[in-house]
Amino acid sequence: MSVTYVYEVLKFDSTQISLLFVIVLCFTIPGAYFANWLAVKTNPITGIKIQIVTFIVVNFAAFLTLSDPSKEIPAYCFGAVWGFWIGWYYPLEAMIYSAIVPKGQESELAGFYLYCTQILSFLPPLVFTIMNEADINLKWGGVHLDCYIFVALFFFHFMLPWEECLEAAKVNELKEEDQNEDGYAEDNIDA
Repeated sequence: MSVTYVYEVLKFDSTQISLLFVIVLCFTIPGAYFANWLAVKTNPITGIKIQIVTFIVVNFAAFLTLSDPSKEIPAYCFGAVWGFWIGWYYPLEAMIYSAIVPKGQESELAGFYLYCTQILSFLPPLVFTIMNEADINLKWGGVHLDCYIFVALFFFHFMLPWEECLEAAKVNELKEEDQNEDGYAEDNIDA
């Protein structure tokens, strides 16, 4: 989507697009360090909520600002900001998920995590493509991406506080004394 946007709206050539993505990639590194610092200062859930809110604002401003080919320099500046925010997001996401997975359920929930992160990944590009084919200004195609990010914020809002998440992850539903010699839970049904 980003390649389509900068090619169609900003009229970037392949060199400019490559430079933009190198800038994005380089700025993910300080973003990751900032994510770690913020998670230590507050907690990962607060850090990711701040990241999501600020990313929505930055994304909204970027797509409304980058509206014609004269915005080459601001595009590179927003590329640096996008890289920083991307670098901020992914480490926090991984930290939260890995910390709250209950002991003994790592394998099954790793598969569930992959399923959940991939199952709807087709939707934003599909909507963007439909908007593009319908000749809707691509800045609105970019702004619409904030809707998905807002959904993430909505669900993060309903998470337990961080300390409670960590405590809940320590609890293992299957205690050793409730398991038979094969490792399966025994039914404790009194007849």
